Amino acid sequence: MPDKSVSLSVRLSSKDAAFLADYDAQGATSLSEKVRSIIAEARQRNAGNKSYDDSLYFAEGLIGPALHRLRELEAKQQMHSELLLALNHWLPDAMASLISGVPEKGGEDTADELVKLEAVMADRIFFLSEQILRLGVTGESPCYDPSVVNDRASTVVRLSQIIKDTCNKK
Repeated sequence: MPDKSVSLSVRLSSKDAAFLADYDAQGATSLSEKVRSIIAEARQRNAGNKSYDDSLYFAEGLIGPALHRLRELEAKQQMHSELLLALNHWLPDAMASLISGVPEKGGEDTADELVKLEAVMADRIFFLSEQILRLGVTGESPCYDPSVVNDRASTVVRLSQIIKDTCNKK
């Protein structure tokens, strides 16, 4: 039996109606299409385990508007931040890895899957850490504030040295 459409009547505040009118939903132009698009996004967000590809698409959709605004503002101000660019490239990948890597339900392989997820996320985290530390190599980072990385890196360097010293004692 085919699904029947259900008509809804909804009262919206003028602020919500204005948002919906301006909302950019892939190919949706009418308010009804936009509402259906929002529902589809919510359904996707609440779905169980997703593939990495689906999760990446979802994560990019979440941060896409912010990234677009950031790049627009950078262009207007003639500014650029390699730190924020690295974060914007890293963040969707890390989110997609986490979303797709969490086991849907506990089973006999759950412990192995969790260990694998932890390793994947550690790889992602340390990759970003390395990228950020590389920005500080010259002492002046290609960021809005050239000292933003070096001003914060000394603690990380001290902690790294402590870890290295501790590992060498074993």
